[in-house]
Amino acid sequence: MIGKGKSREGTRDNPASYGNGTINQPSDVIMHEIESRDALEIFDSSSQEILSEINRKYKKFPLWTLGVAIAALLSSSSYMFLGLLSIVASILLDRYRKTTTIIYDIDEATESKIQAFYDSFNDIMSADRKWHISASGDVTDRKYHAGASTLIARSSISINYSIPKYIRTNVKVPCIPVGKQKLYFFPDKILIVQRRQVGAVSYGRIRVECTETRFIEEGAVPGDTTVVDHTWGYVNKNGGPDRRFKNNRQLPIVLYSQLHFSSNTGLNELVHVSRPGVGNGLKQYLNEYDFSYTKDRLSSAHSSVATH
Repeated sequence: MIGKGKSREGTRDNPASYGNGTINQPSDVIMHEIESRDALEIFDSSSQEILSEINRKYKKFPLWTLGVAIAALLSSSSYMFLGLLSIVASILLDRYRKTTTIIYDIDEATESKIQAFYDSFNDIMSADRKWHISASGDVTDRKYHAGASTLIARSSISINYSIPKYIRTNVKVPCIPVGKQKLYFFPDKILIVQRRQVGAVSYGRIRVECTETRFIEEGAVPGDTTVVDHTWGYVNKNGGPDRRFKNNRQLPIVLYSQLHFSSNTGLNELVHVSRPGVGNGLKQYLNEYDFSYTKDRLSSAHSSVATH
Protein backbone atom coordinates (compact mmCIF):
# COMPACT_ATOMS: atom_id res chain seq x y z
CA MET A 1 0.00 0.00 0.00
CA ILE A 2 1.02 3.60 -0.55
CA GLY A 3 1.45 6.08 2.26
CA LYS A 4 2.28 5.53 5.91
CA GLY A 5 0.96 2.50 7.71
CA LYS A 6 0.94 1.42 11.31
CA SER A 7 -0.03 -1.81 13.01
CA ARG A 8 0.18 -2.90 16.63
CA GLU A 9 2.90 -5.32 17.61
CA GLY A 10 0.20 -7.19 19.50
CA THR A 11 -1.80 -7.74 16.30
CA ARG A 12 0.78 -9.06 13.85
CA ASP A 13 -1.80 -11.35 12.29
CA ASN A 14 -3.91 -8.29 11.42
CA PRO A 15 -1.39 -5.61 10.43
CA ALA A 16 -2.55 -2.08 9.70
CA SER A 17 -1.12 0.69 7.56
CA TYR A 18 -0.49 4.31 8.37
CA GLY A 19 -0.33 7.21 5.97
CA ASN A 20 0.12 10.87 5.21
CA GLY A 21 -0.25 13.08 2.16
CA THR A 22 3.31 12.98 0.87
CA ILE A 23 6.10 10.53 0.16
CA ASN A 24 8.26 11.80 3.06
CA GLN A 25 10.58 8.85 3.50
CA PRO A 26 11.78 8.09 7.04
CA SER A 27 15.35 6.87 7.22
CA ASP A 28 14.23 3.37 8.23
CA VAL A 29 11.59 2.91 5.50
CA ILE A 30 12.27 2.53 1.77
CA MET A 31 9.25 3.83 -0.17
CA HIS A 32 8.29 2.33 -3.54
CA GLU A 33 6.06 4.23 -5.96
CA ILE A 34 2.84 2.63 -7.13
CA GLU A 35 2.06 4.03 -10.55
CA SER A 36 1.04 3.15 -14.10
CA ARG A 37 3.13 3.44 -17.23
CA ASP A 38 2.82 6.59 -19.33
CA ALA A 39 -0.61 6.78 -20.95
CA LEU A 40 0.66 6.24 -24.51
CA GLU A 41 2.19 2.93 -23.44
CA ILE A 42 -1.12 1.56 -22.11
CA PHE A 43 -3.25 0.09 -24.89
CA ASP A 44 -4.60 -3.16 -26.31
CA SER A 45 -5.53 -4.24 -29.83
CA SER A 46 -9.23 -3.44 -29.42
CA SER A 47 -8.46 0.18 -28.53
CA GLN A 48 -5.79 1.07 -31.09
CA GLU A 49 -8.11 2.62 -33.67
CA ILE A 50 -9.88 4.99 -31.33
CA LEU A 51 -6.65 5.88 -29.48
CA SER A 52 -4.95 6.74 -32.75
CA GLU A 53 -7.78 9.13 -33.61
CA ILE A 54 -7.93 10.76 -30.18
CA ASN A 55 -4.16 11.22 -29.85
CA ARG A 56 -3.83 12.56 -33.41
CA LYS A 57 -6.39 15.26 -32.61
CA TYR A 58 -4.92 16.05 -29.23
CA LYS A 59 -1.60 16.85 -30.95
CA LYS A 60 -3.09 19.38 -33.36
CA PHE A 61 -1.71 22.89 -32.96
CA PRO A 62 -3.95 24.95 -30.62
CA LEU A 63 -5.34 27.81 -32.68
CA TRP A 64 -6.40 29.72 -29.57
CA THR A 65 -2.78 30.81 -29.12
CA LEU A 66 -2.99 32.60 -32.47
CA GLY A 67 -6.25 34.20 -31.35
CA VAL A 68 -4.54 35.52 -28.21
CA ALA A 69 -1.61 36.87 -30.28
CA ILE A 70 -4.00 38.68 -32.63
CA ALA A 71 -5.91 40.13 -29.67
CA ALA A 72 -2.65 41.38 -28.14
CA LEU A 73 -1.68 43.12 -31.39
CA LEU A 74 -5.07 44.83 -31.58
CA SER A 75 -5.43 45.62 -27.89
CA SER A 76 -4.24 49.20 -28.19
CA SER A 77 -6.21 50.00 -31.33
CA SER A 78 -9.82 50.64 -32.20
CA TYR A 79 -10.00 47.05 -33.49
CA MET A 80 -9.68 45.52 -29.99
CA PHE A 81 -13.17 44.05 -30.32
CA LEU A 82 -12.01 42.08 -33.37
CA GLY A 83 -9.16 40.71 -31.29
CA LEU A 84 -11.59 39.39 -28.69
CA LEU A 85 -13.68 37.84 -31.44
CA SER A 86 -10.57 36.10 -32.78
CA ILE A 87 -10.01 34.45 -29.38
CA VAL A 88 -13.61 33.17 -29.20
CA ALA A 89 -13.52 31.97 -32.81
CA SER A 90 -10.21 30.16 -32.38
CA ILE A 91 -11.43 28.41 -29.22
CA LEU A 92 -14.58 27.21 -30.97
CA LEU A 93 -12.56 26.08 -33.99
CA ASP A 94 -10.14 24.21 -31.74
CA ARG A 95 -13.04 22.43 -30.09
CA TYR A 96 -14.34 21.34 -33.50
CA ARG A 97 -10.91 20.23 -34.84
CA LYS A 98 -9.76 18.38 -31.74
CA THR A 99 -12.98 16.68 -30.54
CA THR A 100 -13.70 12.98 -31.01
CA THR A 101 -17.32 11.85 -30.61
CA ILE A 102 -18.01 8.38 -29.18
CA ILE A 103 -21.64 7.29 -29.49
CA TYR A 104 -22.93 4.13 -27.82
CA ASP A 105 -25.99 2.41 -29.32
CA ILE A 106 -27.47 0.79 -26.21
CA ASP A 107 -30.67 -1.26 -26.15
CA GLU A 108 -32.85 -1.83 -23.07
CA ALA A 109 -31.14 -5.07 -22.04
CA THR A 110 -27.67 -3.53 -22.16
CA GLU A 111 -28.88 -0.36 -20.46
CA SER A 112 -29.92 -2.28 -17.34
CA LYS A 113 -26.47 -3.87 -17.09
CA ILE A 114 -24.70 -0.53 -17.54
CA GLN A 115 -26.96 0.97 -14.86
CA ALA A 116 -25.60 -1.67 -12.49
CA PHE A 117 -22.15 -0.37 -13.42
CA TYR A 118 -23.21 3.19 -12.53
CA ASP A 119 -24.78 2.00 -9.29
CA SER A 120 -21.48 0.44 -8.22
CA PHE A 121 -19.71 3.74 -8.85
CA ASN A 122 -22.41 5.71 -7.05
CA ASP A 123 -21.68 3.56 -4.02
CA ILE A 124 -18.01 4.57 -4.17
CA MET A 125 -18.77 8.25 -4.84
CA SER A 126 -21.11 8.46 -1.84
CA ALA A 127 -18.38 7.41 0.62
CA ASP A 128 -17.16 10.16 2.93
CA ARG A 129 -13.50 10.04 1.87
CA LYS A 130 -11.42 8.68 -0.99
CA TRP A 131 -7.62 8.60 -1.40
CA HIS A 132 -5.13 7.78 -4.13
CA ILE A 133 -2.20 5.73 -2.83
CA SER A 134 1.05 6.70 -4.55
CA ALA A 135 3.81 4.83 -2.68
CA SER A 136 4.40 2.30 0.08
CA GLY A 137 7.19 0.82 2.14
CA ASP A 138 7.64 -1.95 4.69
CA VAL A 139 8.29 -0.82 8.26
CA THR A 140 11.26 -2.52 9.95
CA ASP A 141 11.02 -0.89 13.39
CA ARG A 142 7.32 -0.78 14.21
CA LYS A 143 7.60 0.86 17.62
CA TYR A 144 8.37 4.23 16.00
CA HIS A 145 5.44 3.98 13.56
CA ALA A 146 2.60 3.06 15.94
CA GLY A 147 3.34 -0.61 15.34
CA ALA A 148 2.47 -0.32 11.66
CA SER A 149 3.61 -2.93 9.15
CA THR A 150 3.42 -0.59 6.15
CA LEU A 151 3.99 3.10 5.55
CA ILE A 152 1.97 4.67 2.71
CA ALA A 153 1.74 8.04 0.92
CA ARG A 154 -1.81 9.09 0.11
CA SER A 155 -3.65 12.11 -1.27
CA SER A 156 -7.35 12.91 -0.92
CA ILE A 157 -9.29 12.71 -4.20
CA SER A 158 -12.80 13.36 -5.49
CA ILE A 159 -14.48 10.68 -7.63
CA ASN A 160 -17.29 11.94 -9.86
CA TYR A 161 -18.76 11.88 -13.36
CA SER A 162 -16.62 13.75 -15.87
CA ILE A 163 -15.79 13.56 -19.59
CA PRO A 164 -12.24 14.00 -20.93
CA LYS A 165 -11.46 17.23 -22.70
CA TYR A 166 -12.21 17.08 -26.44
CA ILE A 167 -14.31 13.92 -26.03
CA ARG A 168 -18.07 13.97 -26.69
CA THR A 169 -20.27 11.02 -25.77
CA ASN A 170 -23.85 10.10 -24.97
CA VAL A 171 -23.11 8.23 -21.69
CA LYS A 172 -22.10 9.18 -18.17
CA VAL A 173 -18.40 8.59 -17.45
CA PRO A 174 -17.10 8.01 -13.90
CA CYS A 175 -13.64 9.49 -13.33
CA ILE A 176 -10.96 8.61 -10.76
CA PRO A 177 -7.94 10.97 -10.53
CA VAL A 178 -4.74 9.01 -9.81
CA GLY A 179 -1.81 11.39 -9.55
CA LYS A 180 -0.62 12.61 -12.95
CA GLN A 181 -3.32 10.61 -14.74
CA LYS A 182 -7.10 10.35 -14.71
CA LEU A 183 -9.05 7.12 -15.26
CA TYR A 184 -12.29 7.56 -17.24
CA PHE A 185 -14.59 4.53 -17.03
CA PHE A 186 -16.58 4.20 -20.27
CA PRO A 187 -19.08 1.32 -20.67
CA ASP A 188 -16.52 -0.95 -22.34
CA LYS A 189 -13.08 0.39 -21.44
CA ILE A 190 -10.99 2.76 -19.33
CA LEU A 191 -9.43 5.78 -21.01
CA ILE A 192 -6.23 6.86 -19.23
CA VAL A 193 -5.64 10.58 -19.78
CA GLN A 194 -2.28 12.18 -19.01
CA ARG A 195 -2.17 15.80 -20.16
CA ARG A 196 -2.40 15.50 -23.98
CA GLN A 197 -1.79 11.75 -24.07
CA VAL A 198 -4.46 9.06 -23.92
CA GLY A 199 -4.20 5.31 -23.33
CA ALA A 200 -6.90 2.67 -22.96
CA VAL A 201 -7.61 -0.77 -21.51
CA SER A 202 -10.70 -2.82 -22.34
CA TYR A 203 -12.49 -4.33 -19.35
CA GLY A 204 -11.68 -7.85 -20.45
CA ARG A 205 -7.99 -7.09 -19.78
CA ILE A 206 -8.38 -5.30 -16.43
CA ARG A 207 -7.88 -6.91 -13.03
CA VAL A 208 -9.71 -5.37 -10.08
CA GLU A 209 -8.91 -6.48 -6.55
CA CYS A 210 -11.26 -5.26 -3.82
CA THR A 211 -10.29 -5.94 -0.22
CA GLU A 212 -10.64 -4.40 3.23
CA THR A 213 -7.54 -2.94 4.88
CA ARG A 214 -6.81 -1.85 8.44
CA PHE A 215 -5.51 1.72 8.64
CA ILE A 216 -4.20 3.76 11.57
CA GLU A 217 -5.91 7.11 11.17
CA GLU A 218 -4.15 10.21 12.52
CA GLY A 219 -6.70 12.60 11.03
CA ALA A 220 -10.44 12.89 11.45
CA VAL A 221 -12.18 9.52 11.38
CA PRO A 222 -14.74 9.39 8.50
CA GLY A 223 -18.29 8.85 9.66
CA ASP A 224 -18.89 5.82 7.41
CA THR A 225 -15.89 3.74 8.43
CA THR A 226 -15.62 1.17 11.23
CA VAL A 227 -13.17 1.53 14.15
CA VAL A 228 -11.85 -1.99 14.83
CA ASP A 229 -9.06 -1.32 17.32
CA HIS A 230 -6.69 1.29 18.77
CA THR A 231 -2.93 1.70 19.01
CA TRP A 232 -0.44 4.31 20.17
CA GLY A 233 1.87 6.65 18.28
CA TYR A 234 4.82 4.88 19.91
CA VAL A 235 4.23 1.32 21.07
CA ASN A 236 5.94 -1.28 23.25
CA LYS A 237 6.37 -4.85 22.13
CA ASN A 238 3.17 -5.80 23.93
CA GLY A 239 1.21 -3.15 21.99
CA GLY A 240 0.93 -0.74 24.91
CA PRO A 241 2.13 2.88 24.94
CA ASP A 242 5.87 3.61 25.13
CA ARG A 243 5.92 6.02 28.07
CA ARG A 244 9.35 7.42 27.17
CA PHE A 245 7.60 9.65 24.64
CA LYS A 246 5.52 12.66 25.64
CA ASN A 247 2.24 13.42 23.85
CA ASN A 248 2.03 9.76 22.84
CA ARG A 249 -1.64 9.77 21.86
CA GLN A 250 -3.91 6.85 21.18
CA LEU A 251 -4.86 6.37 17.53
CA PRO A 252 -7.86 4.52 16.07
CA ILE A 253 -7.41 1.61 13.68
CA VAL A 254 -10.18 1.80 11.07
CA LEU A 255 -11.36 -0.42 8.25
CA TYR A 256 -11.17 0.98 4.71
CA SER A 257 -11.94 -0.49 1.29
CA GLN A 258 -8.94 -0.94 -0.99
CA LEU A 259 -9.34 -1.06 -4.79
CA HIS A 260 -6.40 -2.07 -6.99
CA PHE A 261 -6.72 -1.56 -10.76
CA SER A 262 -4.11 -3.30 -12.90
CA SER A 263 -3.46 -4.78 -16.34
CA ASN A 264 -0.62 -6.54 -18.13
CA THR A 265 -0.35 -3.48 -20.37
CA GLY A 266 0.86 -1.21 -17.56
CA LEU A 267 -2.14 -0.01 -15.52
CA ASN A 268 -1.32 -0.05 -11.79
CA GLU A 269 -3.32 2.19 -9.43
CA LEU A 270 -4.42 1.85 -5.80
CA VAL A 271 -7.35 3.66 -4.16
CA HIS A 272 -8.69 3.69 -0.60
CA VAL A 273 -12.36 4.36 0.21
CA SER A 274 -13.49 5.14 3.75
CA ARG A 275 -16.58 2.89 3.70
CA PRO A 276 -15.84 -0.83 4.21
CA GLY A 277 -17.24 -3.23 1.61
CA VAL A 278 -17.35 -0.64 -1.18
CA GLY A 279 -16.19 -1.72 -4.63
CA ASN A 280 -17.44 -5.30 -4.73
CA GLY A 281 -20.15 -4.38 -7.26
CA LEU A 282 -17.57 -2.75 -9.53
CA LYS A 283 -15.27 -5.73 -9.20
CA GLN A 284 -18.08 -8.08 -10.18
CA TYR A 285 -18.92 -5.95 -13.22
CA LEU A 286 -15.32 -5.66 -14.44
CA ASN A 287 -13.90 -9.03 -13.41
CA GLU A 288 -16.75 -11.53 -13.37
CA TYR A 289 -19.42 -10.28 -15.72
CA ASP A 290 -19.89 -12.12 -19.03
CA PHE A 291 -18.65 -9.46 -21.43
CA SER A 292 -19.34 -11.58 -24.49
CA TYR A 293 -22.88 -10.20 -24.51
CA THR A 294 -21.95 -6.66 -23.53
CA LYS A 295 -19.09 -6.44 -26.00
CA ASP A 296 -21.26 -7.63 -28.86
CA ARG A 297 -23.86 -5.05 -27.95
CA LEU A 298 -21.29 -2.29 -27.50
CA SER A 299 -19.02 -3.18 -30.41
CA SER A 300 -21.25 -1.02 -32.62
CA ALA A 301 -20.23 1.92 -30.46
CA HIS A 302 -16.64 1.31 -31.45
CA SER A 303 -17.49 1.46 -35.13
CA SER A 304 -19.73 4.47 -34.63
CA VAL A 305 -16.92 6.75 -33.45
CA ALA A 306 -17.53 10.02 -35.21
CA THR A 307 -14.60 12.25 -36.16
CA HIS A 308 -14.29 15.68 -37.65
